[in-house]
Amino acid sequence: MFVSPSKEQTTRFSNTRIGKTMRYSPIINDKFLRTDLADRVFHKQFTNGSEMLFTYGCDDAERLRGPSTDRNMYDEVQDILYDPVITVGNETMAESDYAYETYAGTPKTMENTIQYLWELSTQTEWVMKCEGCNNYVYIDSEKILQKEGPGCPKCKKLLNPFNGQWVDMAPSKTLQGFHISQPMMPRNNPHAMRMAGRSTSEIQVAEQRWSRILQKYEEAPLSTFRNEVLGVSDEIGSRLLSQEELEALCTGRKLEQYPPRDHLKDITQIVAGADWSGGGTSGVSRTVLWIWGWRPRDQKLVCLFYKVYPGTNPVSAVEEIAYTCKQYHVSMFCGDAGEGALANDLMRTHLGHHKVIQVQYGMQAKALKFNQIDRYMGDRTTLIDNYFMLLKQKKVEWAPLVEMRVAINDILNEYEDITQNDRKVWRHSPQKPDDCLHAGLFAWLAWKVINKDFKFWQE
Repeated sequence: MFVSPSKEQTTRFSNTRIGKTMRYSPIINDKFLRTDLADRVFHKQFTNGSEMLFTYGCDDAERLRGPSTDRNMYDEVQDILYDPVITVGNETMAESDYAYETYAGTPKTMENTIQYLWELSTQTEWVMKCEGCNNYVYIDSEKILQKEGPGCPKCKKLLNPFNGQWVDMAPSKTLQGFHISQPMMPRNNPHAMRMAGRSTSEIQVAEQRWSRILQKYEEAPLSTFRNEVLGVSDEIGSRLLSQEELEALCTGRKLEQYPPRDHLKDITQIVAGADWSGGGTSGVSRTVLWIWGWRPRDQKLVCLFYKVYPGTNPVSAVEEIAYTCKQYHVSMFCGDAGEGALANDLMRTHLGHHKVIQVQYGMQAKALKFNQIDRYMGDRTTLIDNYFMLLKQKKVEWAPLVEMRVAINDILNEYEDITQNDRKVWRHSPQKPDDCLHAGLFAWLAWKVINKDFKFWQE
């Protein structure tokens, strides 16, 4: 199964890479193709019984579910969320005797999926011995750039990639990870082509290629050059909200799991939301409950209570969450439908079917729309945009800072990114949780649903 972030990218790969190889290879044509076998964009079959599936998913794994596969290949993995897509997608290999995983892409921020995978890997670099100072060098910085090609940062002598070898920088890791950059490729290196005795035309092409690399360094933003040319992660993702802005919201009462009588005297509507733990191979996914109360006098949502259930199976937390919701007389509960369908069903048995809704994130044309069956479908980016604007405009009130620190950190873990098809998305490092963000967002959606408010900014 081949997976990329978007339908367009998957279609292009299927047609221009796989389709062309199948069509123009005489061996594949003669031995593995037949007119009665599937040869579609998203499904190809061969005479030996093997099949190729092509699908896509950026922040929603729904299209990956179902098949049984032996090998999953993720392309442009920097634009694919790890826990919601990759961990779910790899369950298709649960019964395979092979279970091969392959990931490829271009680094972006230091918090990106591909950076997370790189840190889990052997971090294998192409290491070259400098002929000037006998120093061993690999390319991970613009400091190697010289007029005639990449050079040793210590003595400045030009490097010859033909004389390199792969070296594991983290040999104890089991995931094999290779770092490939444009300057390490001999075809981009005129010095290497001369040392190899290549033809004049090949050397001239290498000179042109190296000149283009230097031009990119002069003209492109440094972070883009590091990502696209050097193949290294750079910078921290941009945030809409600052820590100071979030801390300024912490002006309310302390949190109470079981509210005193006077605690709710100026609150009219009370709603709750839960982001259910999906387990997450990164080990940081948690179940979080969040309860909002609407205060009419200043038109604010007040955080009455939130709680993190670390390392808990969502089903085991349902009874406590349901009991807390009953103590607060919650009018509507909204749960994450992605990994929490069972937990949401259990909540219905406790609170009543009319008081529980669920939302499934994805890439949608509308910010929030009911699927006419059992859930609302929400566009993840638009909903997070709107929720962040709610916080930025100070339309909420939180408990004292000491109690909100975990929630603030979760929100600050979310950063803005731009995919290769110029689509804005919100991401977080697989090593840093964002569950409090989504629990609060789902509770806010419950409030919007009971008020029949389906207006969203920038929809």
